[in-house]
Amino acid sequence: MVPTHEIFQKPLKVNFRWEERPTPENYRHWPGGEKLGKTIKVWKVQTKKFPAIDRGLVSDPYGFDDSPDAEAIASGLNSKGPKSVTLGRHGNYFLWGFSASPRDMTTDARLCFVNCVCYIKKFDGQPPLVRKTGQSRQWVMFYVNYLNSTTNEKFLDQVFTKEVRQRCGKDAQKYRQYYEENMEYLRYSPSLRKFLVDEDLKTLGLSNRRIEFLDRCVGMLEKDDRPELAQRLLTRYTTETDKDAVSWRAWLESSRPRLFFSDVGGFKWKVAPPTTASVTRVGLSR
Repeated sequence: MVPTHEIFQKPLKVNFRWEERPTPENYRHWPGGEKLGKTIKVWKVQTKKFPAIDRGLVSDPYGFDDSPDAEAIASGLNSKGPKSVTLGRHGNYFLWGFSASPRDMTTDARLCFVNCVCYIKKFDGQPPLVRKTGQSRQWVMFYVNYLNSTTNEKFLDQVFTKEVRQRCGKDAQKYRQYYEENMEYLRYSPSLRKFLVDEDLKTLGLSNRRIEFLDRCVGMLEKDDRPELAQRLLTRYTTETDKDAVSWRAWLESSRPRLFFSDVGGFKWKVAPPTTASVTRVGLSR
């Protein structure tokens, strides 16, 4: 939760009344879940509980905010994971994951709801820059964590490639080490619905989501240093095609302030419109 966010501050001030609740057991399967305490601090939004009221809805937290027009603001107690998004924005859409109507909200939740309506009005006419076409690489560590509670062959086959299964077998620690070592070289295959290690990228030793990757590849073209490899990688991780070294350099320099990398948008570097550039993290260098 981001208590300093505008939706909690204006035009109406929200006063948080914190409560301690038992940490849901399902949270332990998620990366970082093993570090959670026995209880977590929560802010009550609804006056009724399920089944007297609908469960509501949370969003996948991984990659939710990997574009500059999206922001994850708060999670909520749910049946999925501790970071699942219940309050967030994507372009001109606002996610209010709670199901209660205002009459079944707490007083402070009503104030927050009004603030959310005021806040999203500022983004009228700004549709999302990215549509989800796959999974964020962060999911692979959830799958690895889940191996601590299952060695089901069907699960292994669904989420890991044959090569990785042959390498790691059913040893969760081997999977963890493998993916930690290769996290920055991963890409997602929509056809296989699995994460792959990009061996082309690994030869450069650079993350596909760092701006240094683009600089290196364009520099390789300019120096005639393995130009086929550089061209292949630039085409794979951008939406541009058929450029020579001069054209790639011109594109990179003109786009640099507005470039961002999106896992969920297809593991691609994209260019935000000028009007979006100041919203959050354009030009992100992780």
